[in-house]
Amino acid sequence: MPNDGTYHGAYAGGMYKWRANECQVTVANGKVIGIELAGSIDPGADNTDFERLYDRVIQAQSLQVDTISGATLTSKAYLQAVENALLQAQHD
Repeated sequence: MPNDGTYHGAYAGGMYKWRANECQVTVANGKVIGIELAGSIDPGADNTDFERLYDRVIQAQSLQVDTISGATLTSKAYLQAVENALLQAQHD
């Protein structure tokens, strides 16, 4: 169970830094209650799509959610940043 607090997660984007992104994950009572995009270098990304992705994570309380159709690799990159934040939440 993650510790309560707000955690910063980042994904460097792989070898060419494509799909790099950052987020803030808020945990309360051991549950993810909020995820906000903190930065992205993908100028073509539709942030409303990724808000829906974050909502799926919050609703499921899991990273095992459906990705955004047509943006599978980018969705996985955004989920990686969330996972990196949650890893911090388990160690703090």
